[in-house]
Amino acid sequence: YMKVKFWGVRGSIPVSSSRNSKYGGNTSCVEVNCDDKTIILDCGTGVRALGLDILERDTVKQNSKNALYIFFSHVHWDHIQGFPFFRVAFHPEYELNIYSSLHSGKDIESALSGQMSAPYFPIQLSDMPAKMNFNAIKSDEIVQIDKITIKSISLNHPGGSLGYKIICDNRSIAYISDHEHTEESRREVVDFLKNTNLVMFDSHYTPEEYLGLDWDGGRKGWGHSTWKDAVTLCSEAGIDQLILTHHGHEDEKLDRIELEAQKVFRNTVAAYEGLEIDLR
Repeated sequence: YMKVKFWGVRGSIPVSSSRNSKYGGNTSCVEVNCDDKTIILDCGTGVRALGLDILERDTVKQNSKNALYIFFSHVHWDHIQGFPFFRVAFHPEYELNIYSSLHSGKDIESALSGQMSAPYFPIQLSDMPAKMNFNAIKSDEIVQIDKITIKSISLNHPGGSLGYKIICDNRSIAYISDHEHTEESRREVVDFLKNTNLVMFDSHYTPEEYLGLDWDGGRKGWGHSTWKDAVTLCSEAGIDQLILTHHGHEDEKLDRIELEAQKVFRNTVAAYEGLEIDLR
């Protein structure tokens, strides 16, 4: 079976206030467990708490390294900014297998190293003692980790972004973060998501914000979708459950968005920190 846990569900910037206490204020990070493997999707600020949790629960295997698999959608700050605080990377008994495509010509090692270089951070990537294996992957490439198959798709986002579909034990989940829905991309995304059990989908904006009906100039071309795009595409794809994520609103507004989405696609949940889902 597969288990999914959300450690960070915000987009753009982390926030901390009483108005964000229900859904949480950390940026994108999702943990997926299957076949005794731990896969991490993005390393926003949520990965800090995940790292502490991994260290607490893991028993290091004698004479071998504990392997983790990290897949980055892209390298904008809200998807990498937690990595310097990922305590697991400071333990030599861990092996981090890191996957990402090139973004603006930069590979993932350069991006992670860049945010930790002086004068921005006191510790360099090369100072982290965990073994790191960096893998550049392309859109449509398939990664096989024993019984787990990870497929990828190119998303519509400034600088590029990758969506992922993880298949294990006849169950499947998809992670579509930082994607702006267009009619041109519709068929490809729907085909990619067809019959997936669980889809996590970028729903950063309301339809009103996206179109500029809130008198704030609109958000076209900014590289994010709305909850309405998410339910439309996932309804077409015939998925089982939709999780809205990459939030850009406070608790009260997210409650309303969740209710609106459920009117169209009943099995919809707005992701919150600590949400766990078992797919059996």
